[in-house]
Amino acid sequence: MKLKSYIFIIVLIIILTFILGVRYGQKVEKNDKIVEYILSITPYPTYTPYPLTPTKTASTSPTLIKLKK
Repeated sequence: MKLKSYIFIIVLIIILTFILGVRYGQKVEKNDKIVEYILSITPYPTYTPYPLTPTKTASTSPTLIKLKK
């Protein structure tokens, strides 16, 4: 084969590599947007079956008061 044929094949391979790289970049960009959207969704609040703040205050036992005296 002549030198021009080799150069033509090399140019075609470079163009093909560029096109495939751009397509792969578009696919990665699309997946990044999907992941970013999923992560931006705020989760629903979780409800606990018990109150977070105590409803009664702790007091000293009457038997402990008798023992201290």
